[in-house]
Amino acid sequence: MIAKPIAFLIGGAALIAALWLLFEPKHSDVRASPGAITGKADAPVTTNAVAAAAVPPTVGPSAESRVFDLTIKKGRLVAGPTVLRAHEGERITVNIASDSNDELHLHGYDLHALTRPGSIASLQLTANRTGRFGLELHKAHAEIGALEVYPQ
Repeated sequence: MIAKPIAFLIGGAALIAALWLLFEPKHSDVRASPGAITGKADAPVTTNAVAAAAVPPTVGPSAESRVFDLTIKKGRLVAGPTVLRAHEGERITVNIASDSNDELHLHGYDLHALTRPGSIASLQLTANRTGRFGLELHKAHAEIGALEVYPQ
């Protein structure tokens, strides 16, 4: 009599485990450039350097490239688009000029760039995840924009 509920629980747990393995979130192969500071294996932190995500195998050398230039003053975006639009597979470069020391974080891709007055911080990646991803200044506690990646 008790064997039937136990078998049901074991079967349910096995089903959940199989579904998790089937639909497990895929992490992109994200590598920091030389001289970058890495906090976690899949979350590079860069200091005025470049973070690059691997190009998906379906994207050849003819992939488009987009460059976005952002200017930040007093923790606010004063020049450049608030929404960076790209398509899946495109290479993206985000150049950030800021008047203060801060850390720009691209959520979803988990990329960071340290901003300093008088220098340009740069993030480079391949848009291999679709959706809307926030751009946040950590010290200023300010969301300055978003990256929108559309399917091909």
